[in-house]
Amino acid sequence: MKNRYEDTELDHPLKDLNSDFMWKTSKKQELKNRILMDIENLESNERIKYATNSKKGNGSTFNKRSTFYKRFSLAIVVCLVIVSTLFFTPALAVIQDVYDKIFSSEHIDDTGVRTAVNQGYGQALDQSFYDKKHDITVHFEMVLMDDKETKLLLTYQSEKTDLQNYYLDIFEGDTSINLVVGDERKKLKNVGWGSRYYDHKENKVAEAISFESIKEYEGQNITLEIENLTIYDDNGSSKVPTIWPLSFTLDQSAISKRETVELNKNFSFRGETYKIKKVEFSALETRVVVTGSDTKVQTTEDGMQYKVMSKLEHQLLNARKIDGNYGYIVDDNKSGVFLKSAGEKVAPIFSKGEVEGAKDEYIMIFGPVKDRQDSILEVGDDLKIPLTKDGKIEKQAEDSEKVYIDELLAENGFTAAPLTDDEMKEIDLYLETFPKDFPIDRTVIGKVKNHENSKVIEVTIQRSGILSEIQASNPEEAEKVRKERGFSFIPIFLNHD
Repeated sequence: MKNRYEDTELDHPLKDLNSDFMWKTSKKQELKNRILMDIENLESNERIKYATNSKKGNGSTFNKRSTFYKRFSLAIVVCLVIVSTLFFTPALAVIQDVYDKIFSSEHIDDTGVRTAVNQGYGQALDQSFYDKKHDITVHFEMVLMDDKETKLLLTYQSEKTDLQNYYLDIFEGDTSINLVVGDERKKLKNVGWGSRYYDHKENKVAEAISFESIKEYEGQNITLEIENLTIYDDNGSSKVPTIWPLSFTLDQSAISKRETVELNKNFSFRGETYKIKKVEFSALETRVVVTGSDTKVQTTEDGMQYKVMSKLEHQLLNARKIDGNYGYIVDDNKSGVFLKSAGEKVAPIFSKGEVEGAKDEYIMIFGPVKDRQDSILEVGDDLKIPLTKDGKIEKQAEDSEKVYIDELLAENGFTAAPLTDDEMKEIDLYLETFPKDFPIDRTVIGKVKNHENSKVIEVTIQRSGILSEIQASNPEEAEKVRKERGFSFIPIFLNHD
Protein backbone atom coordinates (compact mmCIF):
# COMPACT_ATOMS: atom_id res chain seq x y z
CA MET A 1 0.00 0.00 0.00
CA LYS A 2 1.42 3.37 -0.96
CA ASN A 3 1.25 6.21 1.55
CA ARG A 4 -0.78 8.37 -0.81
CA TYR A 5 -3.76 6.04 -0.30
CA GLU A 6 -3.73 5.99 3.49
CA ASP A 7 -6.69 7.40 5.40
CA THR A 8 -5.02 10.75 5.95
CA GLU A 9 -5.68 11.63 2.30
CA LEU A 10 -9.28 12.28 3.31
CA ASP A 11 -8.09 15.40 5.14
CA HIS A 12 -7.43 17.25 1.88
CA PRO A 13 -10.99 17.84 0.68
CA LEU A 14 -11.98 18.94 4.19
CA LYS A 15 -9.32 21.67 4.09
CA ASP A 16 -10.76 22.89 0.80
CA LEU A 17 -14.34 23.23 2.00
CA ASN A 18 -14.02 26.97 2.70
CA SER A 19 -13.35 28.08 -0.89
CA ASP A 20 -16.66 29.36 -2.31
CA PHE A 21 -18.85 32.17 -0.95
CA MET A 22 -21.59 31.75 -3.56
CA TRP A 23 -23.08 28.44 -2.44
CA LYS A 24 -26.87 28.54 -2.42
CA THR A 25 -28.83 27.44 0.63
CA SER A 26 -30.83 24.86 -1.29
CA LYS A 27 -27.64 23.25 -2.58
CA LYS A 28 -26.16 23.19 0.91
CA GLN A 29 -29.19 21.37 2.23
CA GLU A 30 -29.05 18.94 -0.70
CA LEU A 31 -25.40 18.18 0.04
CA LYS A 32 -26.15 17.73 3.73
CA ASN A 33 -29.00 15.32 3.01
CA ARG A 34 -26.88 13.28 0.61
CA ILE A 35 -24.06 12.96 3.15
CA LEU A 36 -26.46 11.94 5.91
CA MET A 37 -27.88 9.32 3.58
CA ASP A 38 -24.38 8.04 2.83
CA ILE A 39 -23.60 7.74 6.55
CA GLU A 40 -26.79 5.78 7.10
CA ASN A 41 -25.98 3.49 4.18
CA LEU A 42 -22.40 2.96 5.31
CA GLU A 43 -23.53 2.01 8.79
CA SER A 44 -26.07 -0.36 7.31
CA ASN A 45 -23.31 -1.89 5.24
CA GLU A 46 -21.40 -2.68 8.44
CA ARG A 47 -24.33 -4.86 9.50
CA ILE A 48 -25.12 -6.41 6.11
CA LYS A 49 -21.77 -6.85 4.38
CA TYR A 50 -22.98 -7.84 0.95
CA ALA A 51 -26.24 -5.97 0.63
CA THR A 52 -27.42 -5.32 -2.92
CA ASN A 53 -27.09 -1.56 -2.51
CA SER A 54 -23.56 -1.81 -1.19
CA LYS A 55 -21.82 1.49 -0.45
CA LYS A 56 -18.31 0.03 -0.26
CA GLY A 57 -15.38 2.33 -0.64
CA ASN A 58 -11.98 1.35 -1.93
CA GLY A 59 -12.08 -2.37 -2.62
CA SER A 60 -9.08 -4.32 -1.49
CA THR A 61 -6.99 -1.26 -0.83
CA PHE A 62 -8.81 -0.46 2.41
CA ASN A 63 -9.54 -2.56 5.51
CA LYS A 64 -12.26 -2.34 8.17
CA ARG A 65 -10.39 0.44 9.93
CA SER A 66 -10.69 2.66 6.88
CA THR A 67 -14.45 2.00 6.63
CA PHE A 68 -14.83 3.38 10.14
CA TYR A 69 -12.66 6.35 9.20
CA LYS A 70 -14.91 7.15 6.24
CA ARG A 71 -17.92 7.22 8.58
CA PHE A 72 -16.03 9.48 10.92
CA SER A 73 -14.89 11.78 8.09
CA LEU A 74 -18.45 12.02 6.75
CA ALA A 75 -19.66 13.02 10.17
CA ILE A 76 -17.08 15.80 10.24
CA VAL A 77 -18.26 16.96 6.81
CA VAL A 78 -21.87 17.10 8.02
CA CYS A 79 -20.84 19.28 10.93
CA LEU A 80 -18.98 21.59 8.59
CA VAL A 81 -21.98 21.81 6.29
CA ILE A 82 -24.23 22.77 9.21
CA VAL A 83 -22.01 25.38 10.86
CA SER A 84 -20.35 26.96 7.84
CA THR A 85 -21.55 29.14 4.98
CA LEU A 86 -18.31 28.60 3.04
CA PHE A 87 -18.27 25.57 0.76
CA PHE A 88 -16.12 23.70 -1.72
CA THR A 89 -16.95 23.73 -5.43
CA PRO A 90 -17.84 21.53 -7.29
CA ALA A 91 -20.67 20.62 -4.93
CA LEU A 92 -20.24 16.88 -4.85
CA ALA A 93 -16.46 16.75 -4.67
CA VAL A 94 -16.39 15.76 -1.01
CA ILE A 95 -18.83 12.90 -1.57
CA GLN A 96 -16.92 11.73 -4.62
CA ASP A 97 -13.66 11.72 -2.71
CA VAL A 98 -14.93 9.31 -0.08
CA TYR A 99 -16.28 6.90 -2.67
CA ASP A 100 -14.09 4.27 -4.27
CA LYS A 101 -10.63 5.84 -4.33
CA ILE A 102 -9.31 3.29 -6.80
CA PHE A 103 -10.17 5.78 -9.57
CA SER A 104 -7.64 8.26 -8.22
CA SER A 105 -4.94 5.60 -7.85
CA GLU A 106 -2.29 4.51 -10.32
CA HIS A 107 -4.19 1.25 -10.86
CA ILE A 108 -6.23 3.28 -13.35
CA ASP A 109 -3.84 3.85 -16.25
CA ASP A 110 -5.70 6.90 -17.56
CA THR A 111 -4.07 9.96 -16.00
CA GLY A 112 -6.98 12.09 -17.21
CA VAL A 113 -9.44 10.12 -15.07
CA ARG A 114 -7.16 10.26 -12.03
CA THR A 115 -6.58 13.99 -12.36
CA ALA A 116 -10.26 14.83 -12.93
CA VAL A 117 -11.38 12.77 -9.93
CA ASN A 118 -8.74 14.32 -7.67
CA GLN A 119 -9.78 17.81 -8.76
CA GLY A 120 -13.47 17.17 -8.09
CA TYR A 121 -14.78 17.09 -11.65
CA GLY A 122 -17.71 14.93 -12.64
CA GLN A 123 -21.26 14.07 -11.63
CA ALA A 124 -21.63 11.62 -8.76
CA LEU A 125 -24.09 8.83 -9.58
CA ASP A 126 -24.02 6.58 -6.51
CA GLN A 127 -26.34 3.94 -7.95
CA SER A 128 -26.22 0.17 -7.57
CA PHE A 129 -27.60 -2.66 -9.66
CA TYR A 130 -27.69 -6.36 -8.82
CA ASP A 131 -27.23 -8.80 -11.67
CA LYS A 132 -28.97 -11.73 -10.00
CA LYS A 133 -28.26 -14.27 -12.74
CA HIS A 134 -24.49 -13.83 -12.43
CA ASP A 135 -24.39 -12.69 -8.77
CA ILE A 136 -22.67 -9.41 -9.63
CA THR A 137 -23.27 -6.22 -7.68
CA VAL A 138 -22.58 -3.19 -9.86
CA HIS A 139 -21.95 0.26 -8.39
CA PHE A 140 -22.04 3.22 -10.77
CA GLU A 141 -19.71 5.80 -9.27
CA MET A 142 -19.43 8.80 -11.55
CA VAL A 143 -19.78 10.17 -15.05
CA LEU A 144 -17.62 12.91 -16.56
CA MET A 145 -17.11 14.15 -20.08
CA ASP A 146 -16.07 16.84 -22.52
CA ASP A 147 -17.05 17.31 -26.16
CA LYS A 148 -14.85 14.38 -27.32
CA GLU A 149 -15.63 11.57 -24.89
CA THR A 150 -17.56 10.33 -21.87
CA LYS A 151 -16.02 8.46 -18.96
CA LEU A 152 -18.27 6.18 -16.91
CA LEU A 153 -16.67 5.02 -13.66
CA LEU A 154 -18.04 1.87 -12.05
CA THR A 155 -17.10 -1.13 -9.95
CA TYR A 156 -18.55 -4.64 -9.94
CA GLN A 157 -18.09 -7.40 -7.40
CA SER A 158 -19.28 -10.92 -6.68
CA GLU A 159 -19.21 -13.56 -3.94
CA LYS A 160 -19.73 -16.51 -6.29
CA THR A 161 -18.54 -15.55 -9.79
CA ASP A 162 -14.78 -15.25 -10.35
CA LEU A 163 -14.44 -11.89 -12.11
CA GLN A 164 -10.73 -12.02 -12.88
CA ASN A 165 -11.29 -12.53 -16.61
CA TYR A 166 -14.48 -10.45 -16.92
CA TYR A 167 -14.15 -7.22 -18.93
CA LEU A 168 -16.33 -4.41 -20.17
CA ASP A 169 -14.58 -4.23 -23.53
CA ILE A 170 -16.40 -1.98 -25.96
CA PHE A 171 -13.27 -1.56 -28.10
CA GLU A 172 -13.01 -5.04 -29.60
CA GLY A 173 -14.94 -7.30 -27.23
CA ASP A 174 -18.58 -8.42 -26.98
CA THR A 175 -19.55 -5.50 -24.74
CA SER A 176 -21.50 -2.51 -26.03
CA ILE A 177 -23.03 0.53 -24.41
CA ASN A 178 -26.35 1.95 -25.55
CA LEU A 179 -27.94 5.33 -24.95
CA VAL A 180 -31.70 5.49 -24.48
CA VAL A 181 -33.45 8.87 -24.47
CA GLY A 182 -37.21 8.71 -24.91
CA ASP A 183 -37.81 6.74 -28.10
CA GLU A 184 -34.22 7.21 -29.26
CA ARG A 185 -31.77 4.35 -28.83
CA LYS A 186 -28.26 4.24 -30.23
CA LYS A 187 -25.06 2.30 -29.76
CA LEU A 188 -22.21 4.50 -28.56
CA LYS A 189 -18.72 4.31 -30.07
CA ASN A 190 -15.66 3.65 -27.95
CA VAL A 191 -12.86 6.18 -27.40
CA GLY A 192 -9.63 4.29 -26.78
CA TRP A 193 -9.62 1.13 -24.70
CA GLY A 194 -10.72 2.38 -21.29
CA SER A 195 -9.00 1.45 -18.04
CA ARG A 196 -9.49 -1.57 -15.78
CA TYR A 197 -8.19 -2.92 -12.47
CA TYR A 198 -9.00 -6.26 -10.82
CA ASP A 199 -8.69 -6.67 -7.06
CA HIS A 200 -7.98 -10.33 -6.25
CA LYS A 201 -8.74 -10.07 -2.52
CA GLU A 202 -12.15 -8.49 -3.00
CA ASN A 203 -12.91 -10.21 -6.34
CA LYS A 204 -13.79 -6.75 -7.53
CA VAL A 205 -13.27 -4.93 -10.83
CA ALA A 206 -13.00 -1.17 -11.29
CA GLU A 207 -13.45 0.12 -14.84
CA ALA A 208 -13.40 3.53 -16.45
CA ILE A 209 -15.31 2.96 -19.70
CA SER A 210 -14.60 5.46 -22.43
CA PHE A 211 -17.11 6.25 -25.18
CA GLU A 212 -18.31 9.13 -27.33
CA SER A 213 -19.49 12.34 -25.71
CA ILE A 214 -23.15 12.63 -24.70
CA LYS A 215 -22.91 16.25 -23.53
CA GLU A 216 -25.71 17.27 -25.91
CA TYR A 217 -28.17 15.53 -23.55
CA GLU A 218 -27.43 17.86 -20.64
CA GLY A 219 -30.52 18.38 -18.47
CA GLN A 220 -32.31 15.34 -19.90
CA ASN A 221 -33.27 12.04 -18.28
CA ILE A 222 -31.19 9.37 -19.98
CA THR A 223 -30.51 5.67 -19.63
CA LEU A 224 -27.21 3.98 -20.35
CA GLU A 225 -27.33 0.22 -20.89
CA ILE A 226 -24.15 -1.83 -20.65
CA GLU A 227 -24.84 -4.89 -22.75
CA ASN A 228 -22.83 -8.09 -22.28
CA LEU A 229 -19.51 -8.73 -20.60
CA THR A 230 -16.47 -10.12 -22.37
CA ILE A 231 -14.40 -12.96 -20.96
CA TYR A 232 -10.75 -13.34 -21.95
CA ASP A 233 -9.05 -16.52 -20.78
CA ASP A 234 -6.90 -19.37 -22.07
CA ASN A 235 -9.74 -20.47 -24.33
CA GLY A 236 -9.92 -17.12 -26.11
CA SER A 237 -12.86 -14.76 -25.71
CA SER A 238 -16.51 -15.41 -24.91
CA LYS A 239 -19.64 -13.44 -24.13
CA VAL A 240 -21.68 -13.17 -20.92
CA PRO A 241 -25.17 -12.03 -21.97
CA THR A 242 -26.55 -9.42 -19.58
CA ILE A 243 -27.76 -5.82 -19.39
CA TRP A 244 -26.75 -3.37 -16.67
CA PRO A 245 -29.03 -0.29 -16.76
CA LEU A 246 -28.24 3.16 -15.39
CA SER A 247 -30.81 5.98 -15.43
CA PHE A 248 -30.07 9.55 -14.35
CA THR A 249 -30.45 13.20 -15.29
CA LEU A 250 -27.29 14.45 -16.97
CA ASP A 251 -26.11 17.42 -14.96
CA GLN A 252 -23.88 20.27 -16.04
CA SER A 253 -21.38 19.22 -13.36
CA ALA A 254 -20.49 16.18 -15.50
CA ILE A 255 -19.29 18.33 -18.41
CA SER A 256 -15.98 20.11 -18.77
CA LYS A 257 -15.14 22.57 -21.53
CA ARG A 258 -12.48 22.11 -24.19
CA GLU A 259 -10.15 24.89 -25.35
CA THR A 260 -8.63 24.63 -28.83
CA VAL A 261 -5.48 26.53 -29.83
CA GLU A 262 -4.61 26.63 -33.55
CA LEU A 263 -0.82 26.45 -33.89
CA ASN A 264 0.31 25.32 -37.38
CA LYS A 265 3.85 25.02 -36.03
CA ASN A 266 6.43 23.09 -38.10
CA PHE A 267 9.30 20.94 -36.87
CA SER A 268 11.49 18.09 -38.12
CA PHE A 269 12.34 14.81 -36.46
CA ARG A 270 14.60 12.05 -37.76
CA GLY A 271 14.42 13.17 -41.35
CA GLU A 272 10.64 13.69 -41.39
CA THR A 273 8.77 16.99 -41.33
CA TYR A 274 5.75 17.55 -39.08
CA LYS A 275 3.22 20.25 -38.34
CA ILE A 276 1.36 20.66 -35.05
CA LYS A 277 -2.01 21.79 -36.36
CA LYS A 278 -3.67 22.43 -33.03
CA VAL A 279 -3.73 21.62 -29.34
CA GLU A 280 -6.93 20.81 -27.44
CA PHE A 281 -7.08 21.23 -23.66
CA SER A 282 -9.74 19.80 -21.34
CA ALA A 283 -10.04 18.50 -17.78
CA LEU A 284 -9.73 14.93 -19.11
CA GLU A 285 -6.84 15.20 -21.54
CA THR A 286 -4.57 17.25 -23.80
CA ARG A 287 -4.63 16.42 -27.52
CA VAL A 288 -1.82 17.38 -29.89
CA VAL A 289 -2.98 17.00 -33.50
CA VAL A 290 -0.14 16.48 -35.98
CA THR A 291 0.33 15.94 -39.70
CA GLY A 292 3.63 14.87 -41.20
CA SER A 293 5.50 13.51 -44.17
CA ASP A 294 5.06 9.97 -42.79
CA THR A 295 1.54 10.27 -41.30
CA LYS A 296 -0.18 10.15 -44.67
CA VAL A 297 -2.47 7.34 -45.79
CA GLN A 298 -0.70 4.91 -48.12
CA THR A 299 -2.35 3.38 -51.20
CA THR A 300 -1.50 0.03 -52.78
CA GLU A 301 -1.51 -0.65 -56.52
CA ASP A 302 -4.99 -2.14 -56.30
CA GLY A 303 -6.33 0.95 -54.51
CA MET A 304 -6.37 -0.37 -50.94
CA GLN A 305 -5.54 2.29 -48.34
CA TYR A 306 -3.59 1.74 -45.14
CA LYS A 307 -1.58 3.65 -42.55
CA VAL A 308 1.95 3.00 -41.32
CA MET A 309 3.30 4.03 -37.96
CA SER A 310 5.17 7.33 -38.19
CA LYS A 311 8.56 7.93 -36.58
CA LEU A 312 6.87 10.31 -34.17
CA GLU A 313 4.44 7.60 -33.08
CA HIS A 314 7.29 5.13 -32.67
CA GLN A 315 9.04 7.67 -30.45
CA LEU A 316 5.93 8.14 -28.30
CA LEU A 317 5.43 4.39 -27.89
CA ASN A 318 9.13 3.88 -27.17
CA ALA A 319 8.53 4.83 -23.53
CA ARG A 320 5.44 2.64 -23.08
CA LYS A 321 5.52 -0.60 -21.13
CA ILE A 322 2.92 -2.90 -19.62
CA ASP A 323 2.83 -3.47 -15.88
CA GLY A 324 0.79 -6.33 -14.39
CA ASN A 325 -0.66 -4.13 -11.65
CA TYR A 326 -0.84 -0.71 -13.28
CA GLY A 327 -1.54 -1.34 -16.98
CA TYR A 328 0.23 0.91 -19.49
CA ILE A 329 2.89 2.94 -17.74
CA VAL A 330 6.01 4.93 -18.64
CA ASP A 331 9.38 3.23 -18.81
CA ASP A 332 11.58 5.88 -17.21
CA ASN A 333 14.69 4.33 -18.73
CA LYS A 334 13.57 5.16 -22.27
CA SER A 335 13.03 8.38 -24.15
CA GLY A 336 9.61 9.12 -25.59
CA VAL A 337 7.29 12.04 -26.26
CA PHE A 338 5.99 13.96 -23.24
CA LEU A 339 4.48 17.28 -22.26
CA LYS A 340 5.97 19.51 -19.63
CA SER A 341 3.62 21.99 -17.99
CA ALA A 342 4.41 24.29 -15.08
CA GLY A 343 7.66 22.37 -14.70
CA GLU A 344 5.97 18.97 -14.35
CA LYS A 345 6.15 16.02 -16.74
CA VAL A 346 2.83 14.97 -18.33
CA ALA A 347 2.80 11.43 -19.73
CA PRO A 348 0.78 10.16 -22.71
CA ILE A 349 -2.49 8.36 -22.03
CA PHE A 350 -1.41 5.15 -23.72
CA SER A 351 -4.88 3.58 -23.38
CA LYS A 352 -6.06 6.06 -26.02
CA GLY A 353 -3.58 4.76 -28.57
CA GLU A 354 -6.27 3.80 -31.07
CA VAL A 355 -7.98 7.21 -31.23
CA GLU A 356 -7.80 8.36 -34.85
CA GLY A 357 -7.98 11.84 -36.28
CA ALA A 358 -8.90 13.03 -39.73
CA LYS A 359 -7.16 11.72 -42.82
CA ASP A 360 -3.35 12.08 -42.61
CA GLU A 361 -3.54 13.19 -38.96
CA TYR A 362 -1.84 11.62 -35.97
CA ILE A 363 -3.21 12.45 -32.51
CA MET A 364 -1.04 12.28 -29.41
CA ILE A 365 -3.09 12.31 -26.21
CA PHE A 366 -1.62 13.29 -22.86
CA GLY A 367 -2.98 13.92 -19.40
CA PRO A 368 -4.45 17.34 -18.55
CA VAL A 369 -1.93 20.11 -17.92
CA LYS A 370 -1.69 22.54 -15.03
CA ASP A 371 -0.82 25.61 -17.09
CA ARG A 372 -2.03 25.81 -20.67
CA GLN A 373 0.18 28.84 -21.34
CA ASP A 374 3.26 26.98 -20.13
CA SER A 375 3.08 23.68 -21.99
CA ILE A 376 5.97 22.24 -23.98
CA LEU A 377 6.05 19.16 -26.20
CA GLU A 378 9.30 17.27 -25.60
CA VAL A 379 10.25 14.86 -28.40
CA GLY A 380 13.13 12.65 -27.33
CA ASP A 381 15.90 14.34 -25.38
CA ASP A 382 16.74 17.15 -27.77
CA LEU A 383 13.56 18.69 -29.17
CA LYS A 384 11.35 21.06 -27.16
CA ILE A 385 8.31 22.68 -28.82
CA PRO A 386 6.27 25.30 -26.91
CA LEU A 387 2.54 24.78 -27.47
CA THR A 388 1.95 28.50 -27.89
CA LYS A 389 1.92 30.52 -31.09
CA ASP A 390 4.89 32.70 -30.19
CA GLY A 391 7.08 30.11 -28.43
CA LYS A 392 10.29 29.18 -30.24
CA ILE A 393 11.39 25.60 -30.83
CA GLU A 394 14.54 24.51 -29.00
CA LYS A 395 16.71 21.90 -30.69
CA GLN A 396 19.67 20.70 -28.64
CA ALA A 397 21.20 18.66 -31.47
CA GLU A 398 20.66 18.00 -35.14
CA ASP A 399 18.81 14.85 -36.15
CA SER A 400 21.27 12.01 -36.47
CA GLU A 401 20.18 8.80 -38.15
CA LYS A 402 23.17 7.03 -36.62
CA VAL A 403 22.14 8.04 -33.10
CA TYR A 404 18.60 6.89 -33.84
CA ILE A 405 19.80 3.53 -35.18
CA ASP A 406 22.17 3.03 -32.24
CA GLU A 407 19.34 3.73 -29.78
CA LEU A 408 17.04 1.30 -31.58
CA LEU A 409 19.71 -1.42 -31.58
CA ALA A 410 20.49 -0.85 -27.90
CA GLU A 411 16.84 -1.16 -26.95
CA ASN A 412 16.84 -4.60 -28.57
CA GLY A 413 20.10 -5.73 -27.00
CA PHE A 414 22.46 -5.08 -29.94
CA THR A 415 25.51 -2.90 -30.49
CA ALA A 416 26.67 -1.97 -33.98
CA ALA A 417 30.26 -2.13 -35.21
CA PRO A 418 31.73 -0.96 -38.55
CA LEU A 419 32.69 -3.45 -41.23
CA THR A 420 36.29 -4.25 -42.05
CA ASP A 421 37.59 -4.18 -45.65
CA ASP A 422 37.31 -7.95 -45.91
CA GLU A 423 33.75 -7.86 -44.57
CA MET A 424 32.85 -5.20 -47.14
CA LYS A 425 34.06 -7.58 -49.86
CA GLU A 426 31.76 -10.26 -48.45
CA ILE A 427 28.89 -7.76 -48.68
CA ASP A 428 29.73 -6.85 -52.27
CA LEU A 429 29.69 -10.50 -53.31
CA TYR A 430 26.39 -11.05 -51.52
CA LEU A 431 24.76 -7.98 -53.07
CA GLU A 432 25.50 -9.27 -56.56
CA THR A 433 22.84 -11.95 -56.08
CA PHE A 434 20.78 -10.09 -53.44
CA PRO A 435 18.20 -8.45 -55.82
CA LYS A 436 17.29 -11.84 -57.25
CA ASP A 437 16.73 -13.38 -53.84
CA PHE A 438 15.15 -10.49 -51.93
CA PRO A 439 13.98 -7.58 -54.11
CA ILE A 440 13.84 -4.85 -51.44
CA ASP A 441 15.87 -1.65 -51.46
CA ARG A 442 18.24 -2.00 -48.52
CA THR A 443 21.86 -1.39 -47.57
CA VAL A 444 24.22 -2.89 -45.02
CA ILE A 445 25.13 -0.34 -42.35
CA GLY A 446 27.30 -2.47 -40.07
CA LYS A 447 27.50 -5.68 -38.11
CA VAL A 448 26.43 -6.88 -34.68
CA LYS A 449 29.28 -6.51 -32.21
CA ASN A 450 30.27 -9.59 -30.18
CA HIS A 451 28.08 -12.01 -32.11
CA GLU A 452 29.74 -15.20 -30.87
CA ASN A 453 27.33 -17.96 -29.85
CA SER A 454 24.35 -16.05 -31.22
CA LYS A 455 21.28 -17.57 -32.84
CA VAL A 456 20.80 -14.41 -34.91
CA ILE A 457 21.37 -14.68 -38.66
CA GLU A 458 20.72 -11.04 -39.60
CA VAL A 459 19.16 -7.84 -38.22
CA THR A 460 16.97 -5.47 -40.24
CA ILE A 461 15.90 -1.92 -39.38
CA GLN A 462 13.00 -0.15 -41.07
CA ARG A 463 13.27 3.60 -41.45
CA SER A 464 9.86 3.80 -39.78
CA GLY A 465 11.49 2.51 -36.59
CA ILE A 466 10.84 -1.25 -36.55
CA LEU A 467 13.69 -3.65 -35.83
CA SER A 468 13.41 -7.30 -36.84
CA GLU A 469 15.79 -10.20 -36.73
CA ILE A 470 16.07 -13.64 -38.29
CA GLN A 471 17.11 -16.36 -35.89
CA ALA A 472 18.03 -20.02 -36.24
CA SER A 473 17.13 -22.70 -33.71
CA ASN A 474 20.65 -22.63 -32.24
CA PRO A 475 23.97 -20.78 -32.68
CA GLU A 476 25.53 -23.57 -34.74
CA GLU A 477 22.69 -23.48 -37.27
CA ALA A 478 22.88 -19.68 -37.45
CA GLU A 479 26.60 -19.78 -38.18
CA LYS A 480 26.03 -22.37 -40.90
CA VAL A 481 23.40 -20.18 -42.64
CA ARG A 482 25.63 -17.10 -42.46
CA LYS A 483 28.53 -19.01 -44.04
CA GLU A 484 26.25 -20.23 -46.82
CA ARG A 485 25.50 -16.57 -47.55
CA GLY A 486 29.20 -15.73 -47.45
CA PHE A 487 29.16 -13.88 -44.12
CA SER A 488 31.57 -14.25 -41.24
CA PHE A 489 29.50 -11.79 -39.20
CA ILE A 490 25.89 -10.83 -38.43
CA PRO A 491 24.93 -8.07 -40.92
CA ILE A 492 22.70 -5.12 -39.99
CA PHE A 493 20.50 -4.03 -42.91
CA LEU A 494 18.66 -0.73 -43.30
CA ASN A 495 15.47 -0.98 -45.40
CA HIS A 496 14.61 2.12 -47.43
CA ASP A 497 10.85 1.92 -46.91
